[in-house]
Formats: sequence, structure tokens, C-alpha cells
Amino acid sequence: MLMIPTIAILSGGFSCEREISLMSGKAVKKALDSLSYNAIEIDVDSNIAEKLKKINPHLAFIALHGPYGEDGCIQGLLEILGIKYTHSGVMASAVAMNKVMSKHIFRSLSIDTPKGYVISREDLLKNNIKIDYPYVLKPINEGSSIGVHMIFSHEDYLKLKDGNSTIMERMIIEEYIPGVELHTAVLLDEAIGTMEIRPKNKFYDYEAKYTDGFAEHIFPAEIPDNIYKMTLEHALKVHRFLGCKTISRSDFRYNPKNNTLKMLEINTHPGFTELSLVPEIAKLAKGINFNELVKIIIEDSLQHRNIRDLSHVEQYY
Repeated sequence: MLMIPTIAILSGGFSCEREISLMSGKAVKKALDSLSYNAIEIDVDSNIAEKLKKINPHLAFIALHGPYGEDGCIQGLLEILGIKYTHSGVMASAVAMNKVMSKHIFRSLSIDTPKGYVISREDLLKNNIKIDYPYVLKPINEGSSIGVHMIFSHEDYLKLKDGNSTIMERMIIEEYIPGVELHTAVLLDEAIGTMEIRPKNKFYDYEAKYTDGFAEHIFPAEIPDNIYKMTLEHALKVHRFLGCKTISRSDFRYNPKNNTLKMLEINTHPGFTELSLVPEIAKLAKGINFNELVKIIIEDSLQHRNIRDLSHVEQYY
């Protein structure tokens, strides 16, 4: 008799993206049920190690977002417990989640990224800022555009200062890149396509990402062919360098006025809600529906061991 693998779906967790993670987890559970896997949802808390030991799954599907889920923490725990898991390993997850570290990686690979630096809360509130308006202020290690502020004028700065509860002790401040929002999906070591996002708000914020109708999705992105090709090349190059597994999404800004493309970040655990970009790109680019995509991730993750070494970067040295 063919053994049916037990899949533990890890969702919820401690981060600001908890609700989105629960949505991703439910969507994955629905897909796994329809695919006849033995799927068990786990709301991740401080007792996660004991819960996993009790279930002893063949694989953990990581549907967590934000700190503790995307930053190598849960991956490290699963390594210690000897449980295979989906998506990228400890190092790739940790580096990709930390926007400061990932920017260093982009530059080392000759990939352009917005200029900026890490600023303290104290300097920000004192307006000791070395970048002219407009600029972007963002957390070092959050996702879903949580805590991101677009500052176009001194008036915007004063509003930010008045509501300073959202300002963290250390944040990234970087130049604002006008133009087109682009997102590139990598699946099974292939950059499969780039989507253009036209948000109804000023930028592609939390509301636009998770509210139907708040952003227009254009596929393929309506940009010059050479720029489109560049998004695919850059996304795959960083994916490979970090040793990402199975799936990732890279985000870019393209300024048509000066024909420049800048890489913002790479996401090793892209969202899996009904409005998420990677499932949509997979469907439009390859004809892969949501259930098929989940099955691809499961099967790929079951067949490769957890990777902790750095052999994938040797070609660059």
C-alpha cells in the first residue's frame, strides 16, 4: 500500500503578518486535502517543538510570514528536529529577510539597488537625515509592506513624526524610485515570469496586497524586453547565489524616465493567499493552478535533504 505523507502546515506565529499567515495556511490545507495528503494545521507558538515531536510529520509546509517564520528561526528548529521542510534553508531565509544583508548581496552580484543606509529612531525624530525627499523608510526585517512609509515632503515627515509609534529603533532609509512596481517568480530553478503591479494607492502597501481590487495586475509586465529579461536574470542569479529552494519572488522598481532597474528584495517565503503573486504568475506563465503548485512544492521538498552548507556559492569565488 502506498504510504500517504503527513504534512504539518505551520502558520500563524508571532509576527505582524500572523493573519496573512493563517490565510496562507488555510489555502494550503484546502489544496493538500484535495490532493489526498494527510495534512495537519499547526498554529505556531512557543510549544511548536513539542507539537512537531508529537505529530512527527514527513514534511513541514512553512506558511509562516515575517520574523520567526521567514528569517531562518523555524528552519533552524526543523533542522535540529530532523524534519524536512518546504522553501529555503536557514542561511538563505535569514539573509533574504534582512534587507541590509540582502542589499550587500545584490551589490556584490553587480545588481543595482536603491541607495540608502540604516538610521536610528533618534536621528529620524531629530530629522538628522542624509537623503533628500522623496525617500522610503522601511523595517529591516518585516514583510507585506508592514511599517513602510513613503515620505514625499516635509509635511509627510511631520505626519510620520507625530505618529512615531510605528518607527522602530533601527530602520532602512533609502531613495524613492519612481516608476513601475515589478515582481518576478522563480520556480524549480527557473525564472518563470514578471508581473507589473499598478496599485490604486500611492504604493503597493498592505491594503493593496490583500484587498481585492486595490491593485491592477499586468502579466507579462509592460516594460521593454531588455528590462524584462534583466528581471528574470537578476531574480534567478540571487535565488541561486543564496541557495534558495523550490520557489522565491524578487521585487523591483523600474524607472522608465532614465531606463533604470533596481532590485528591492528577494522573498524566500512568498504569500499563498488567493491574491498572492507567485501562484498567479505560475498560473499565467505556466498554466500551473494553485493545487498543482502546492504539489510541486511538496514533491520537491520531500526529495531533497535540508541544505546547510555553502557549496552553492563556490562558483562565485
